[in-house]
Amino acid sequence: MTILKKILSSLSGNSERPRRLAVALRELIAAVKRQKFPTNPNPKLATEFLANSYYEQSFAVRETSLENALDTAKQAATNSPNFGFAWERVAESEFSFGRADKALDALNKSLALAPRNTEALALKGFLLAAQNRTREAVSWFDSSLAVDSALGNAWLGRGLCKIRLGDATGGREDLLVAAAIEPQRAELRSYLGKAYANSGDFPHATKELQLAKKLDPNDPTAWLYSALLNQERNQINDAIRDLEKSEELNDNRSVYRSQLLLDQDRAVRAANLAAMYRDAGMFDVSVDEAARAVNYDYANYSAHLFLANSYNGLRDPNEINLRYETPAKSEFLLANLLAPASAGTLSPVISQQEYSKFFERDGFGVASDTEYLSRGAWTESGAQFGTFGNFNYDFESFYRSDPGQRQNNAIEQRQLSLSLKQQVTPQDSIFGYVQQYEAESGDLSQYYNQSVASPTRHEQETQEPVAAIGWHHEWSPGVHTIFLAARLDDTFSFTNFTQPSLLLGRPDGPGGVPFLALVEPITMNEFFTNRLEIYSAELQQIWEQPSHDTILGARIQYGHFDTGVLQDNPSANVVAFFPPPPDPSSQQDFTSLFRRFSLYGYHQWQIFDPLQLIGGVTYDRITFPENFRTAPVSGNETTRSQISPKAGLIWTPAKDTAVRFAYTRSLAGASLDQSYQLEPSQVAGFIQSYRSIIPESIAGANSGAQFETYDLSLEQRFSTGTYLSLSGEILDSTVHRITGAFDYLSDELPFPTPSGTPEHLDYQEQTLQFTANQLLGKEWALGARYRISKAVLHDDFPDVPDNLLFANLSITPRQRTQGILNQLELTAIYNHPSGFFAEGEALWFGQSNDGYTPAEPGDNFWQFNLLAGYRSPRRKMEATIGLLNIAGQDYQLNPLNIYNELPRTRTIAVRLQFNF
Repeated sequence: MTILKKILSSLSGNSERPRRLAVALRELIAAVKRQKFPTNPNPKLATEFLANSYYEQSFAVRETSLENALDTAKQAATNSPNFGFAWERVAESEFSFGRADKALDALNKSLALAPRNTEALALKGFLLAAQNRTREAVSWFDSSLAVDSALGNAWLGRGLCKIRLGDATGGREDLLVAAAIEPQRAELRSYLGKAYANSGDFPHATKELQLAKKLDPNDPTAWLYSALLNQERNQINDAIRDLEKSEELNDNRSVYRSQLLLDQDRAVRAANLAAMYRDAGMFDVSVDEAARAVNYDYANYSAHLFLANSYNGLRDPNEINLRYETPAKSEFLLANLLAPASAGTLSPVISQQEYSKFFERDGFGVASDTEYLSRGAWTESGAQFGTFGNFNYDFESFYRSDPGQRQNNAIEQRQLSLSLKQQVTPQDSIFGYVQQYEAESGDLSQYYNQSVASPTRHEQETQEPVAAIGWHHEWSPGVHTIFLAARLDDTFSFTNFTQPSLLLGRPDGPGGVPFLALVEPITMNEFFTNRLEIYSAELQQIWEQPSHDTILGARIQYGHFDTGVLQDNPSANVVAFFPPPPDPSSQQDFTSLFRRFSLYGYHQWQIFDPLQLIGGVTYDRITFPENFRTAPVSGNETTRSQISPKAGLIWTPAKDTAVRFAYTRSLAGASLDQSYQLEPSQVAGFIQSYRSIIPESIAGANSGAQFETYDLSLEQRFSTGTYLSLSGEILDSTVHRITGAFDYLSDELPFPTPSGTPEHLDYQEQTLQFTANQLLGKEWALGARYRISKAVLHDDFPDVPDNLLFANLSITPRQRTQGILNQLELTAIYNHPSGFFAEGEALWFGQSNDGYTPAEPGDNFWQFNLLAGYRSPRRKMEATIGLLNIAGQDYQLNPLNIYNELPRTRTIAVRLQFNF
């Protein structure tokens, strides 16, 4: 220190240049020590600009500080174009914003001027590694070490690349050398700890991560890797606490990373935290955290992937209620389009400070998930996948067979799919997806009274195949263009010997004008087939900035529906009105056009740290068959258009408090078309892209439904490991459709003719939900959720006069039905570090109904479930056995309130999962 003072004193003479160099050196020392230093008002030398660049970065608590650091580095290079160190500084500053191309251009200039600059050689390795050019990167790290074998960054980079290439031992040794060279650098200890964890050496991993936390308690990296390590060791509560700490410290890396990259980091942490919440049984907290991850960084693939998995868990396995199909599929497609081919467990953020993807090796993998229920139900899904440099593939199969829980309730499903991805350039990737699906089933609709299910209905569905191809281009960090084109092919058919329909009696009135005098419910043998072929194309542009995110897109869909129906053998009450056998009562075959055009725009504005506003608008115009679902069908088409506003806000008045609100309107599609879209599926973390809202068991499938949603939630987290949430939701759905019917004009035609009558459905679901979760110590997690849902359906046949009763039915043409469902769920989960886990669950349902004839009073019952299992070290295998519905409690629930089927008898469940 004394020598340095003498040097500075010698430079501080009367000569201007030495004096300026002395001031620059003092500013650089202040930058290293993070000390305040008077701003140089009139820098001239390149060295002064360079020192100021480091000083600006050392206090980078705002985006402008990093921008100023970059600007002054550029000024240094401009003042001295042959100054190689200035160009290297420009390169590393550009890299702080994730601009790999610009950084590489500046770095090449630096190396041309100073080819033995060891820092520049190492930085070239990091840049190439970020572009997945791993083998080239290793050679640059070798060159850096040949110049200076004491450079910790070069050992770090080479070690991570070796691990990526499959040399785990050699890579770990390099990381060990890096930590030995710079033993006080917490980041190097963090990466070494992660490398030990990946090799299964948990004691050394724990030691290194604890040391990293001690060396720099404000660095979020060690807390992140410690959380992942604890999760692998089944220490879920500790994992959650560590990752919450990492998320809290996220912005401390503003010295090295732009706000955009910090948001990407936060999204990665939030997506992983969501997975840990799910391990602790905190499903609602998990989904909320995943939704926040998407809001942090819309282009983060891992957040979209976790959301897809979350929504997939809400889907009805029998595919009767399709409410969550669209968001699950949409998020899956977004995740795959945005992810690079080399994607590993964590998002590969392009930065010198985050290299998690290098802990994922190239090679083959296999995964399997098998579940057996003692009633004879099997579910088996498997995948064989591989990653090789810039190419990735995933071949998946799915099989499910369930005999059902009542007469004619069986289902068998088979699906094969193949995903391919090729990274064409560092900025461009191509994604391909092909799916083949088959299903056979009986009557899967939900009923209050199980005895009214059809004993003769048999359904088949095939998709041969559905194919999609996508393209993703990243123009710069946060600026993305994605494109998806798809061919949708689906054939649905059924036979039913007691399919319901209507007979409309229209005798001549005054002046010979027919009028509606009778509505008679009838049944017939029906043979129904519908095939759709639709081509879809969608282009989306994403702009992400520190305080503003904009998403614009357009979708075009075109195709046709081919519908064929044969009806005969009418019920006894109307058999005399129809042609005698073997002539059919009706035989129809129509081809109808389908078209859809959609434009949308969304914008998120972070007004200030606690408040984010979200706005959007969508224009939809859709042409679809007037009636292709309920026979007799129609060959006519109908067109609907709508402008749909969207609005939302996220307010965080305190660190662990969040208030969210959303209002949306939207227009549904006709069928499978609405599930292959990229438009944002949520606003402020609330779903807005529903496939349907009215339960299909009540109203069947619909087309062109109008949706309106209101959502509000308050979420509070406490340092005691307590999580509280209160939310309310209103879902509105309006459908104007034509219901198939036969017109009987007694004075004109001898037999009834295929026709239809308008039907208007107006459905509203109001829900209030409260959740409470508590982490207890290291091994216990308790949860409670209470939900009350009121569903009201107005069913109106506007052409039927008020004073006309449906024949043989004690209902009016304008019917109002209501169901109020109370649900209480209590859970207790135990996770032991050995891998053993257990869960107890108590479920209470209480329902009351109104407006039904005959009456459906509802039900009030409890179901209890117990599960236990084991997770192997590093979670490669998991086995679970459980006893569901321990008391064997059957139930009667009105499907007007949406729910997934529960076991109706005592059921043993066994599940085995592995992933290698």
